[in-house]
Amino acid sequence: MDRREALSAISMLFGGVIAGSAAFLEGCAPKETRRGIIPENGLKLMEEMAEFILPETESAPGAKEVGIGAFMNTIVTDCYNPGEQEALLTGLRALEQRCEEKYGKKFMKFHEDEKASLLTALEKEAKSHDKALPPKAPRHYYTMIKQLTLWGYLSSEPVGTKVLRNIAVPGRYEGCIPYEKGQKAWTPY
Repeated sequence: MDRREALSAISMLFGGVIAGSAAFLEGCAPKETRRGIIPENGLKLMEEMAEFILPETESAPGAKEVGIGAFMNTIVTDCYNPGEQEALLTGLRALEQRCEEKYGKKFMKFHEDEKASLLTALEKEAKSHDKALPPKAPRHYYTMIKQLTLWGYLSSEPVGTKVLRNIAVPGRYEGCIPYEKGQKAWTPY
């Protein structure tokens, strides 16, 4: 084989790889979007609770605005173990039942003061529940929702870029940076 034939064969080989790469990469694309394990009404309930925990203000977006529902759905579906998933879903059903029995309406129909009263009671209930837990037992569903809310909110792009100070590619660690009143806090991630 002479040089021209070798170059021609190599260019055909690389050209075939580049031309055929779409067929190979197509196998990496998901065929369908995963819906997640949280039912639609449960996801809306979690979003509403998250919005009450972190509401929209003049200087910061609310939890719903940063897409907290999609984040929660992904984490619960992909990262929670079956016991945690069941504890969360059972808790959401129990909350809806509690609202219907005690108030005669769904949580989504509550006024702000009713939401505050119920979520304050849930916070106290969750703290006492979590203190009495054996190791590796699922936490109270309200604790899970609150943790997901804070994690998703603080790690979202809108909060990380518009509300908090963020350095996309950090340099060296500086443990003692002066903070002046009124400055934005640094992103925790």
